[in-house]
Amino acid sequence: MIETRPDPKNGRQIWVVRPTRSLTWAEAKRWLYIISTVPLAGGTLFLFFGVPLVLPFAGIEVGLLWAAFYYVQLTGQRVEIIALSPQSLILERGRKAATERLELDPAWARVELSDGRGWQPSSLRVGSHGRFMELGSFLTDGERQFLANALINALKKSR
Repeated sequence: MIETRPDPKNGRQIWVVRPTRSLTWAEAKRWLYIISTVPLAGGTLFLFFGVPLVLPFAGIEVGLLWAAFYYVQLTGQRVEIIALSPQSLILERGRKAATERLELDPAWARVELSDGRGWQPSSLRVGSHGRFMELGSFLTDGERQFLANALINALKKSR
């Protein structure tokens, strides 16, 4: 998901790029509670009928399901921020706070969109002077193409 925010106060253009996730953590927990009742109820029923080994495997299944949902929610918190002003192009990446930061001169910045080969998706790299950062690895090819075109057009206008 690409969100564009003009910042007229500072004369900057800002793009916020994050993965598309449809559920919040509270909604995911609600669905997990509902989904978890089926295997646990089945395991309890089998325990009642004298087959005790089904319940531990149902518990393992529910635990793995919760771990998978947690991982998806955790990766959905990634964010990449691109801020372009006439003086600088700032690329930041992180989860809750920026863990990687790359500041470039927009006059020298280059946007490279490589085509995907076979089953591999395309990749978008922005940088200059040998320092590049890959952006939008979680985006679809169409979204990555849209972001590349938006960055190229904005860089042309800032020069």
